[in-house]
Amino acid sequence: MVNVVLYVPGDMALPPKISNAAIGEDCTHRIEETGCGPHHVLTFPELPRAIDLALRVIGELVRIPGAWATVGGQRMSSLVSLWNRLDCYRQSLPHVDRIAYCQGRAATLRSLLGCGVQSCATPCQFVCPQCSVKENPAAAFLVHPETQMLLVLGEIEWCPNLVQSSQV
Repeated sequence: MVNVVLYVPGDMALPPKISNAAIGEDCTHRIEETGCGPHHVLTFPELPRAIDLALRVIGELVRIPGAWATVGGQRMSSLVSLWNRLDCYRQSLPHVDRIAYCQGRAATLRSLLGCGVQSCATPCQFVCPQCSVKENPAAAFLVHPETQMLLVLGEIEWCPNLVQSSQV
């Protein structure tokens, strides 16, 4: 189960759309000291059940300076990155073979970007070895990157579809 936690600076009131969302069993709200001041902490402990709510709240938080998120305890580089990855996961949910769905999305993206690596068998659109180097210069030092390293660099190692595919 994926655990998404959103942090909003505590010196501001939560917007009504967010505070209303924080009432219920799909989201918990508390104030917590984070080392950089008090923050409102919104936790979505049961994805995919609460994925639509989490996406709506993240969509509202992108407008708030200083808001950030973690997934499985790992800090995300941006709320937009998290929104994109959660939305991709949400879109996979109706598919019986989610691994094939993810591989198909990755192949489509490679085609759209004109990726010349025909043998690329990346399991996810966020971890193409060639594209990762373009988007994340830290990956450039990896000559033959391992998939797990790309999952970490792509901030998608938490995805249940990828966890499932790595156990196959």
